[in-house]
Amino acid sequence: MFELDQTSIVPLYKQLKDKIKDAILDGSLKPNQKIPSELELSQTYQISRITVRNAISELVDEELLEKKQGKGTFVTKPKFERNMKKLQSFTELCHQIGVKPGGKMLENKVVTADEKTARRLDIPVGSRVVFLSRVRYADQEPVVIEGNYFPMEYSFLLDNDFDNNSLFDFIEEKTGKRIASSEKRIELCRATAHEGELLRVKKGEYLLYVKSTAYDTNGIPMYVGTQLINGERFSLYVYESAI
Repeated sequence: MFELDQTSIVPLYKQLKDKIKDAILDGSLKPNQKIPSELELSQTYQISRITVRNAISELVDEELLEKKQGKGTFVTKPKFERNMKKLQSFTELCHQIGVKPGGKMLENKVVTADEKTARRLDIPVGSRVVFLSRVRYADQEPVVIEGNYFPMEYSFLLDNDFDNNSLFDFIEEKTGKRIASSEKRIELCRATAHEGELLRVKKGEYLLYVKSTAYDTNGIPMYVGTQLINGERFSLYVYESAI
């Protein structure tokens, strides 16, 4: 239990907010743990319920707490954040934020490119391409379903397993090529029953849908692909500037 300083110039709601936030960040309050009610907090610390409500509201806005109708207020799971301005693989991202990356292969096969895929890869319509799809895990929790189409020069991918290793590190080791740039389009979609099962969300839940085209250092498309991202667990950070 912590104490609030009634004589401090720091507002009481801010003191309470900071104490709860510290308890979340240091692990004293665990993800999915229910915190005391507004009435209980107001009685414990001899402050008004409005003061408590202001503190809780700011923590909800910061996505550290969430209110569940009829159940109470709970500590949220921290989101994994990806900086969209920086080129990095999922494996690199996980290492950066201190979680263990993982994956599970879904498909690895040759398919016929449709018109949109062929145009984005700058190959003739009807060309054969390598399609590789995986579920990506962060600390054993599924957060992304990815599917990528590669030109047939990457057919060596068909002979390998990419469950828990970096696909793009492998490509660089094999060919010397690396991703130098990419363009992305971000939309919202709803999970199908199968996608929901893979990501452990309900059918119809909103997912982030990212369509990408990646280029090598010569500006030649290396792959086009999609990512279906559980927005409850993953956020995308985009920086814009007028300069």
